Amino acid sequence: MEKGRAMRMNRWLAVGTLLVGAFALSACASGGGQSSAEESDPNLTVWFMRGDVPDAAQEWLASEWAERNDGAELTIEIQDWDGIVTKLQTSLASESQTPDVVEFGNTQVRTFTSVGALSDISDLQEEIGGDTLIPSLVEAGSIDETLYAAPFFAGSRVVFYRESMLEEAGIEVPETIDELGDAAVALKEANSDVANFEGIFTAAKDLGSNLGWLFTYGTPIAEQDGDQWVGTLSTPEGIEALEALQRIYTEGMSTAATATVDETRTPYVPYNEGRAAMFSSLPNAWDEISPELQEDTGAFALPGTDAGDIGHALAGGSNIGIAAASPNQEHSRELLAMMFEPEFQEYFATEGGWVPGNTEYSVPAEGNPAAEAQVAAVENSMMTPLAPGWGVIESNDVMRNLFTEVAQGGDVTALAEEYDAIITSLLNE
Repeated sequence: MEKGRAMRMNRWLAVGTLLVGAFALSACASGGGQSSAEESDPNLTVWFMRGDVPDAAQEWLASEWAERNDGAELTIEIQDWDGIVTKLQTSLASESQTPDVVEFGNTQVRTFTSVGALSDISDLQEEIGGDTLIPSLVEAGSIDETLYAAPFFAGSRVVFYRESMLEEAGIEVPETIDELGDAAVALKEANSDVANFEGIFTAAKDLGSNLGWLFTYGTPIAEQDGDQWVGTLSTPEGIEALEALQRIYTEGMSTAATATVDETRTPYVPYNEGRAAMFSSLPNAWDEISPELQEDTGAFALPGTDAGDIGHALAGGSNIGIAAASPNQEHSRELLAMMFEPEFQEYFATEGGWVPGNTEYSVPAEGNPAAEAQVAAVENSMMTPLAPGWGVIESNDVMRNLFTEVAQGGDVTALAEEYDAIITSLLNE
């Protein structure tokens, strides 16, 4: 490995040690024990992440909580994603600073369950949904089959497409992930007269979309081997996935390597401008599509490797848990159970455009072809490796850096081996 890349990996290793180690030390220092039920106070504090829980759901929860608990106050504090891991490290370890109930990003939650920061809620699992809870998020919130953070809601990318563009190019709606790649290349070629045309907009920095290719072709990015985590990008499945993405980046797109993170968050822009035939996004992108194009727009879940199968998109979303340091365990359990009643859960679908943690309450938005596709996508979704150190990889853009180098035409096999070494080192620190 060249000197610059070796220095970069050493920097990530240092950050990983601080991120996981610092919280473990503070959690141990706090004791992390649960208080007795007699001390439980119905005046609770809950942390939700900005933009996740619809206002109507928050209003219902606070009002209903007061009604059921003799006017008790439910304080809802909205947190920003930037810096939330560090803030949680400090707050969850202190009885005086901790919220009672807290939302976690589903790729971050393992960092906190692994150090005893959350209470065991396994005995609530059947009451809040049981087998109809989102499977990938149950896995994310569990350790050794003990549930610490319940699936709150999820969203998965689906593929939007211009029906007329596919028809004019003589292309059927793709039924496999290979056909999707073929369609992207063919659509770009069919529209070669349009500057910066994208057969499909799924740029290198669009982590939420591109991880689906890895999962669908069969690599989980890393897997546990005994006490160690081992990168799997250089397996045959990983190489096949990266080669498929590189073909889309270099032959089916114009801006794969150069599009910014902000541009990947607005994939409907080139679509509305007539510069994209397909794009990958969450279903709420439907509302951003020009009204005149909506009648010409269809959507489908990421397809699998065989016709008729659904691929394995990334399950983006959140888990919800009870802080182990909270002195209000009894009332916190009551509040968490309320969040899985149909009135609250259905707001995720009707107001938020998400799939509720309990999929029984999924109510796809009428008129949005992507909403129904998302339910199938979520039910077949996968998570990033459930390793305590995954947050370090995510916060340092390791996977985005990999995809960018792939989009720039780098040697896929060499990159897979290099990033396997980085991932393996980070996850085992």
